Amino acid sequence: MKTEKAIVFITWDLPLYELAKEVIKDNSSDCGLAYAPMKSIQDEARKFEMRGAKIFISFGITGRLVREAVDIPVISLNIGEEDIIQALIQASALGEKIGIMGFQKTMKRISKLRPILNIDLIWQPNPLLDEVPEAIRKLKDIDVFVGGYYQTSLAREQGMKTILLKPRKEELYEAICTARSFLNKSDESESLGKQSLVYAIMTVQIDGRIVILNKLASEYLGFHPLTSSLISIQEICPQFIKIFDCIEKKESYMNQIAKIGERYFLYHVEPIFQNNVLDYILVSFQDTDAVMTSELTIRKNLSKERNKTTYTLDHIVGNSKCIAESLKLALKYASSLESVLILGETGTGKELYAQGIHHASQRGKGPFVAVNCASIPENILESELFGYVKGAFTGASQNGKTGLFEAAHGGTIFLDEIGEIPYSLQGKLLRVLQERQIRRLGDENIIPIDIRVITATNKDLVKLVREGTFRSDLYFRLNILNLRIPPLRQREKDSLLLAEVFLKEASIRQKKDFYFTEEAKMEILHYQWPGNVRELQNMVYRLGVINERREIGAKDLHNYMIENQLLYEDEKSGFKNTYSLNEALELSGQNKKMAAELLGVSRATLYRMLEKQKNK
Repeated sequence: MKTEKAIVFITWDLPLYELAKEVIKDNSSDCGLAYAPMKSIQDEARKFEMRGAKIFISFGITGRLVREAVDIPVISLNIGEEDIIQALIQASALGEKIGIMGFQKTMKRISKLRPILNIDLIWQPNPLLDEVPEAIRKLKDIDVFVGGYYQTSLAREQGMKTILLKPRKEELYEAICTARSFLNKSDESESLGKQSLVYAIMTVQIDGRIVILNKLASEYLGFHPLTSSLISIQEICPQFIKIFDCIEKKESYMNQIAKIGERYFLYHVEPIFQNNVLDYILVSFQDTDAVMTSELTIRKNLSKERNKTTYTLDHIVGNSKCIAESLKLALKYASSLESVLILGETGTGKELYAQGIHHASQRGKGPFVAVNCASIPENILESELFGYVKGAFTGASQNGKTGLFEAAHGGTIFLDEIGEIPYSLQGKLLRVLQERQIRRLGDENIIPIDIRVITATNKDLVKLVREGTFRSDLYFRLNILNLRIPPLRQREKDSLLLAEVFLKEASIRQKKDFYFTEEAKMEILHYQWPGNVRELQNMVYRLGVINERREIGAKDLHNYMIENQLLYEDEKSGFKNTYSLNEALELSGQNKKMAAELLGVSRATLYRMLEKQKNK
């Protein structure tokens, strides 16, 4: 199908068609032409719209017919006041009683000239299209009729003398410029129509005349979206005073407030330039009530977005046997509603597993609320977890606050760094887990909650229980299902696999095609990665930023790794353990394989350690 030009002039008036052809031939290569008889003008307009026309220009009744038939804007040619006066002067030479139809706004001013022109002027507002012939017949007693192509043809059939009102070249060119301004704005903001439900938008020429109003702007200001004559901003909304400052200073003015009638509007004014010359002013505005309603909606939606999972178990990368076993266990846990305790060193991806378990569970469509117990000050942690009512304590919000347990209703709450939770709160947390109900601070009402609890820690909870800083009953309540995330140093060749994944991401971010040398790959495999997956990811991202070359070699890795030497006990002993033999056995429930992983040794070494302990 042939693609039409964006701007199309359409008419059934042959003289006007020829005039438009001259203008377009001279300086309007972006404008097309369409001609059809009156009875088929709407069909012709629809064809052009289907072929890609973005805006029509027309005159008089043609414009009204086309506007009814298409969904794109139709700009009406402007007949200037001086043109109408000139036509009336010509008509006065043919008779004293002159009839004219339409041009309501202009005629209010011209009617005052009747005594000067020495004419008896009879004016009628524009009737509906099918009422035009009858309206013309009712003017049979006049001497001369002044009007457009269709109206004067009907008048001549009634035997009347006529003067044809037709646009001049300048007015046609002005309409083309108006259409271009509209299309420029459409290109920048994906059309005024798409924004009409949110922003009221208008374009203003540098002389202060409004060019186009979108639908919402016309509703707010009470004017037709594409008026047949350009209106001054002073007539419609002089309260938007920053428009005049924008025209004078060529600067943007954002977040301005203006009152029109009983409504307040938030408006923004922006100068639009073409070839470094101010072309027009773009004004967008909203009812402040709508703005405040939107703000509340945004807050709610952002809260929902924050409580959604980003990762699934499919995001966990690794081919090692231990990671495959942990994933198999995580997937099994997902089918349960029991509490899960995730154990693992810093940087192993405990939250990623928690999100993956939630996402794979029957609660996957519910909220996932993550709480880092170590990052919230002790004095406000209780109010964050359980919420509070108005006046619960000094500084409390007048609206109260929903707690994180309430926010997780119907989903999962993830309590990271559970080993850091203050002892004074552990009893209240235990009660919530047992009774599945909470009470906001300062409130007497009980609020039932339906939640699943997943916790995580890099601490030795058994040791904390023995030391009396962590409640044993809470530990057993949390540790119904236990998941140990293996450290990266125990994951065979997963470190290189992960490094390649992170390097691809760094390549995309930095727009470079990075690659590791063979020596660098060996270094990645042999390095102990005390910070685990997080350390590996951070290293690769850093190298992606600082490396000028595409190649990443062993030396590049050494410069990073040397910073973390303090995380080693010494170069020979490898990564420092945080568990004793007995602690590892107790924490793993006497599972030899898991105890070996906790200690960072092989099972053969573990058995030697047990034998040595037995013989002591």
